[in-house]
Amino acid sequence: MDISSRLSGLERWLLVLPLAGGAFFGLFPLLVPGPFATFTGFPGNDPFIYRLAGAATFGYAVALGLGMRQGTWAAVRLIVIAVLTFNLASLYACSFEIISPNTNGGVRLVVYLILATSLIIVAITGTMLYRHRKDDKPAPNIASWVVTFIVIATVLATAFGLTPLFYPQLNHLFGFKVTDLFLYRQAGAATLGYAVMGVFELRSRNWQEIRYPLVMAGVFNGLSFLAALLTIALGESLLLPAVVAIATFGVTTAIIVVLRTKGGTSTEERATSSAQA
Repeated sequence: MDISSRLSGLERWLLVLPLAGGAFFGLFPLLVPGPFATFTGFPGNDPFIYRLAGAATFGYAVALGLGMRQGTWAAVRLIVIAVLTFNLASLYACSFEIISPNTNGGVRLVVYLILATSLIIVAITGTMLYRHRKDDKPAPNIASWVVTFIVIATVLATAFGLTPLFYPQLNHLFGFKVTDLFLYRQAGAATLGYAVMGVFELRSRNWQEIRYPLVMAGVFNGLSFLAALLTIALGESLLLPAVVAIATFGVTTAIIVVLRTKGGTSTEERATSSAQA
């Protein structure tokens, strides 16, 4: 195996930054949305959106940790693409917040912190993708029904990513106050990373490359399902949490099946496919 197929020690250390960011900005709003809103200076009127943003962000930390542990480029390539997408979209969210004339109470310090962090992470992930641009791509070896599932999941992630990123006010239709526009856009940015990752999963269709991205999506959807149930139980909202609960339950269940069957293809079939390639 070519040495470029392995992560260098420096690359592993550089990936600690997005991992730490994903853990902090994932677990904090997911578990305690109220204190997180107070900490960041936002009103915190829509705790369900905070929980969704946290679930989406925490998925990155879990997948990066697993990929770094394995230490191969194939294990993290699609995750790195997702991280790059997330942070590029985050730059848009930060820029919009800074230049928006409707910002209430001025620009919060956390916006500048996220802006600086996103710039650094874009540089890290962009450099890694360029360095490994000539690495061999493993041959497709997953079942056709898994490809169909990834298409459906990618369409859902695209819808749930683009809407809050560019049109967060539409959430008024679900009864939300939509006062924390920056948080909505960050939630959309995080979800958009999953959508772009899904596109590259479809291009790869290789179990080695899509395994940890599937775990990442499973964490996101599983936690989102629990967040939706909690929101309904607390009586905070009903319509959007019900839609999210149905969608995430279906996606999470399918991901569990795909992970248990290792891409829906037997070991023998996968070996035969690789030999033919």
